[in-house]
Amino acid sequence: MEEAREERKERTGARHPAHQATLFLEGSLGEEGFTSPRLPEGCRVEVAGYALTQPEEHRGKGVFTLWPRTDEEGRLTEVQVALKLKRPMEGPELVVHGILLHADGRRFVVLVQPKSGEAFRLVLGRARGFTAFLEPRKAYRFEGALRGGRLLAERAFPLGKWVLARKGGRPLPEPIEGDRNPHLEGRRGKGAAPEEAEGRREEAQRPAPPGPEGPPKPPKEARPPGEGRPRRDPVRVWRAPEEEAPGGLGLPPPLPKGQVMGLVGEGPYYLVLRPEALALWWPKVERLLPEFPRRHEVRWYPDGSRAVVAWDLEALKVWYKRVLRG
Repeated sequence: MEEAREERKERTGARHPAHQATLFLEGSLGEEGFTSPRLPEGCRVEVAGYALTQPEEHRGKGVFTLWPRTDEEGRLTEVQVALKLKRPMEGPELVVHGILLHADGRRFVVLVQPKSGEAFRLVLGRARGFTAFLEPRKAYRFEGALRGGRLLAERAFPLGKWVLARKGGRPLPEPIEGDRNPHLEGRRGKGAAPEEAEGRREEAQRPAPPGPEGPPKPPKEARPPGEGRPRRDPVRVWRAPEEEAPGGLGLPPPLPKGQVMGLVGEGPYYLVLRPEALALWWPKVERLLPEFPRRHEVRWYPDGSRAVVAWDLEALKVWYKRVLRG
């Protein structure tokens, strides 16, 4: 009886390895296998999980969850197709839970430990602008995307804090992205080595050497109470010149014939609204703009068109789906 149970466990584990690294990708699953135009050439594709045990429920076109493998440069080399999502995808395209083994200026090496099966390493490239310091041997949840056949990390969370937030124990921690890690700021002042702290204290108490005397500096103008520095708006608003400049600067990128709203561009990427679509769609766009997670601009054109310009195509696509759903 015990032998049969162990054998069943082994077979189930082989069919349903509990991965903690998931790639969400559009494609089609048929009798010949899984195909997607976004998979790089030479990438091996296998069917596993529910897509293998319940094929009739997961065939057809849609968004699928894939379990990825990479080489040492972060290029996608192998995927296992697990299942087709029943509801439209929201959120990041790539999700990885794991322990950070190595981080440098261009990649992260993450150790992923499934609940069953052997642990494996996944290499994630740093997305453009993500230069924040992450501590090795710490567990993180990475979120990112697949671009040009490589898996890129765009943001990260301390995994323990993220799990507590998911269970309702505390609010979601601030994501680590850009060139700073907000979860290390409090530690840098308090967690310095005793020798460093003592050295800083002695240096502070030491009198400053006399410097050359110069003209006295004028006193700073006192600001009225309540008046601080103007707050920077994360959204840049750009207005095209009234007269069309060379190169079509005064016009948005053209949409396909008969279309009044849509995504265009090859980098940066534009969500263009023609004047005919403003009355119906611009209030929804304006309402959801604060929830756009990436750097972007709002552009106004003399012909009445408007555009939301971003440099992250995947984030723009996900956000645009939310606008269409209202």
